Amino acid sequence: MGIIDRGCRSHAILYSAAIVLRLAIFSFPSVADTLLQRVEFATPVTSYKRLTEGVYLYDSNVPPYDGGLFHQAPLLLSIFSFLTSIPNYYTIPLLYSFIDITIAHCLYRIKQTKPQPTPLSNETNATTNNNNGNTLQPHLVAALYLFNPFTVLSCVSRSSIIFSNLSIVMAILCAQRDRRAMAMGWIAFATYLGLYPAMLVPPLVLMQPSSKSLGMVTTFIASLAGLLGLSRWLVGSWDFIKATYGVILFLSDLTPNSGMFWYFFIEIFDQFRSFFMVVFQFHAFIFVAPLCIKLRHQPLFIVTVLCGIMSVFKSYPAVGDAALFLGLLPLHDELFTYFRYGFLVTNIYLYSSVLAPIFWHLWLYAGSGNANFFYAITLVYNLGSVLLLIDMIYSSLRRDFDIEHPNAIGKHVVQK
Repeated sequence: MGIIDRGCRSHAILYSAAIVLRLAIFSFPSVADTLLQRVEFATPVTSYKRLTEGVYLYDSNVPPYDGGLFHQAPLLLSIFSFLTSIPNYYTIPLLYSFIDITIAHCLYRIKQTKPQPTPLSNETNATTNNNNGNTLQPHLVAALYLFNPFTVLSCVSRSSIIFSNLSIVMAILCAQRDRRAMAMGWIAFATYLGLYPAMLVPPLVLMQPSSKSLGMVTTFIASLAGLLGLSRWLVGSWDFIKATYGVILFLSDLTPNSGMFWYFFIEIFDQFRSFFMVVFQFHAFIFVAPLCIKLRHQPLFIVTVLCGIMSVFKSYPAVGDAALFLGLLPLHDELFTYFRYGFLVTNIYLYSSVLAPIFWHLWLYAGSGNANFFYAITLVYNLGSVLLLIDMIYSSLRRDFDIEHPNAIGKHVVQK
């Protein structure tokens, strides 16, 4: 009982501190309003400011998807239509804070229920024996998510990406606990909100016996169809499909963000736009099949890698996407000793986080820079994510190799 009580107290302290931190930042309206408009956190498909404008139109019985301003899912309209009617400033901050706590608790449970990694040979020395099991405790995984600056600032910016992140971690947790229908329902909701989470269906299916695959895919399709049908009933037309998924696929809104699409498609000639749009969108999904084939025995790792790929290659990425990716990363702490670029990646994230707002200011306010300044630093930021993805996959493959070839542990391996 003493251990349980200490665990409950540590959870209460951790989650309370996270909520207090978020509410403290929310209590400074100038900071919260600035984050609300930062392009690193608010994209055309996740912006809270655009969401409130859509809610105003919805409450005024004006079609919210007319005019090309609002690009978010109809269910968010109905949810925030109710929430904004509550005369309390802290209703929205508390909602976002508690969603962050829920995501962290899901990561805690995922870490708890994650199968122990296959240990390395007992012949290894004391240094490499650190790879034999998990070194991070579940509560530390939750803390790393909750106090990651990307997570905190994304929460305070009130980006709707947090709902997609919640749906993804809930789907992972349900899949781990063999709740197949709930897992597919949650990932269908994430897909409904942002389209790209559909690529997570194959690894989630891999978490279950192969005999259940068809049923899970059917549940996913049925859940997504149900959500679309409910949306049609809420707004009275199918216009939301073009305004939400059409914008994601065809990039009709070229508002700057932390991704790689916007500047490229501003500069591209119109006659080449369709070709490169297909190439860019196809590139985001092309990794699913090879990852699921090569790493089919590590579906949770595949989900983590795909979340990292989404944070780089989706059409409207935000810092909230990277926050989820970095939150899932500690689940695979057995790979950390194999990482080669940890110091470099950390510095790239710090470097780009500091310089991005400076270059934005030089471009739009000081007039001493141009769009190349800001786009260049977003490329550096995405380079950090790509290096981290490369390091993760290398670490996983090298650890598998060391398990099969104990004599090669600690040695440089040359493929012939």
